[in-house]
Amino acid sequence: MTMRRSSGPLLLAIAALALLAAACAPRIPVGEEAVTNTVVLPTEERCLYAVDGATLTLDGERLSWTCESPADAPRGLMSAPIVTAGTDIAWRLVATERSLTDGGYVIAQDELVQGRAEQLVLATGESCTIADVGAGITFDQGPVTYTCGVDVVVVGDLRSDPRGLIAVRGVLVRPDDPAEPLRLGDPRTHRVASVTLR
Repeated sequence: MTMRRSSGPLLLAIAALALLAAACAPRIPVGEEAVTNTVVLPTEERCLYAVDGATLTLDGERLSWTCESPADAPRGLMSAPIVTAGTDIAWRLVATERSLTDGGYVIAQDELVQGRAEQLVLATGESCTIADVGAGITFDQGPVTYTCGVDVVVVGDLRSDPRGLIAVRGVLVRPDDPAEPLRLGDPRTHRVASVTLR
């Protein structure tokens, strides 16, 4: 059986297509420009970030995260989350129904959902769980609030904006001398890509 050799132009075309596919692949930006894509409520209901400009505005607020609900009755989280105490989050959850007068949507139910952010996934892809209250390690940026592996931590209070939650991630630097305290290396803000409330 004889195999033919591929021609140069064919290989160049395949390489160009591969580069084009890589360039068009979705990227998760790291930092404050990204969004919190997924919110899992204490009821285990999942809410996903609505594409910018492709969602409802009710009472001057944006329905920014759409939750699992019937298609004809959108349900979701309005505007920005509220950080009430470091890792405790409150979010306005509304259920809507069709208006009988103009066919648009009106708010049928409005409540405040509250929970502790037990688990985070940062935009870096790192999964973090809430640190034990007795951990007691504090840096200039605040106490360790989440652990994300052996030496990766989140410190201080979570922050919020209309695109979700933001955390300060750093790396524990262990000194050569055990008598010296731990240091926090490379503290940077990162978007929380996913959060689970309990």
